[in-house]
Formats: sequence, C-alpha cells, structure tokens
Amino acid sequence: MTRIFFWCFLVSFAFTAVHAQRHELGIIVGGTNYIGEIGNTQYFNPKHLGYGIIYKRNITQRIALRGQFSTSKFGANDVNATDLDRLARGLSFSNSYSAWGVGIEVSYVPFAIGDFSTSWTPYLHVGVQRMVTDELYFPTFENTASAHGKKMTLGIPFGAGVKINLGQYWVVAAEVQPQLTFSDNLDGSFPNTDKQPLARKFSTSLSNDWLVFTGISITYAFGRLPCCRE
Repeated sequence: MTRIFFWCFLVSFAFTAVHAQRHELGIIVGGTNYIGEIGNTQYFNPKHLGYGIIYKRNITQRIALRGQFSTSKFGANDVNATDLDRLARGLSFSNSYSAWGVGIEVSYVPFAIGDFSTSWTPYLHVGVQRMVTDELYFPTFENTASAHGKKMTLGIPFGAGVKINLGQYWVVAAEVQPQLTFSDNLDGSFPNTDKQPLARKFSTSLSNDWLVFTGISITYAFGRLPCCRE
C-alpha cells in the first residue's frame, strides 16, 4: 500500500510541476516523542529519530500547500516517569509509524522564494495525515507490550516554525509539530479485546495519544516564479 501511495505522489508531482508557479522538494529530519499513558509526560522530549520527504507548492508569498511522507520509531518506559503510580507499575512499549499527510502553511510575513537576498519568517501549519502503526497489547502478567499486526489511524498535525532562504533556491526551516492522533492504543493501553481477549486495558480514555515531532527541513525550490515577479 505504501508503494502505491508513493508512485501516485510521484505521478501527481510530475504533472503539476509543469504548470506550477513555484515548488519546493526536500527532506525533513528530527526527533519524535510520545505522550500518553506510559512513561513521562514531557511535551517536548525528542528522543527517537524521525525523517521523511516534504513537498511544498507555494500559492502566494504567504500561503503554501504541503505534502509529506514520514516515518519514525517511538516508545516509552515507566522508569522515566515522575508519577509514582507509573514508576511502581513499570510498563514499557516500543512502536513505529509511517504516515502520508497534506496540509497548509501560512507565513507571518511575505516570504519571497527566488530572490538572492536572504529573508526569514515565522509560520504556522496544520494538516491531516494517514498513519500506519503496530497494534499493541499487554499480555497478562507481562510488562512489555507485544504486537499483533498493523493498524491504520488518522492524525491532526499542527504547529509553528521559522524558515529562511539561503540564496535563490534553498530554504531551511525548523519546526515543532504536535500531532493529535485518533488512536488511544499507540502504547497498548486500549487494546482490541476481540482479537486479544486476555489483554490488559488500563487507558484513562480522557484523551487520545499524542506524538510530537521536532526537527528541521531542507528544500530545493524550482519551477516558474509566481506571477507579477521577474
């Protein structure tokens, strides 16, 4: 399935490149941390390597559409928690995800791509993405989660960043991307008991699990300049 999405992305990209005003294509690298029922509850604690490919189509000097494929591992251990109940419980898990997403990016000030002069701007972004993760559960009397297949879920990534153009073609950006997922079982705390009747369920059900990505992207700009610019 991932290969099908990859080739569809390449075909659509090649088709729009001829007609587009200005494009960016590059890589994004950083760290991922999870927030949920296991381990510490720090919001920004990048500890697992995440990376991917990012594409942007700049509609105006302030608005861009973006598409992204990313993958990362994530996990947690109660030994790193500050909550006494979690420390005494001693659970741990390890998981990973691969995701395709689309979104919109809005710059605080006009950001002219294609100029030789250096400029920078803060920006906000929001989107939606399809994620594939391991489906986890905790077997009876075990403190480490086990996997029994894959599961698809959705996520709502959003956040803020700062970007700067280096010369006429290169753009470097640093951003923080919290993501609310539509799953409460990234950590095995809310398992599918139809598939695993003896699995332990201990989710508070007060909130779904979160993932936070903190990293940088480097993109190469190409294509026609936006209209009214030489």
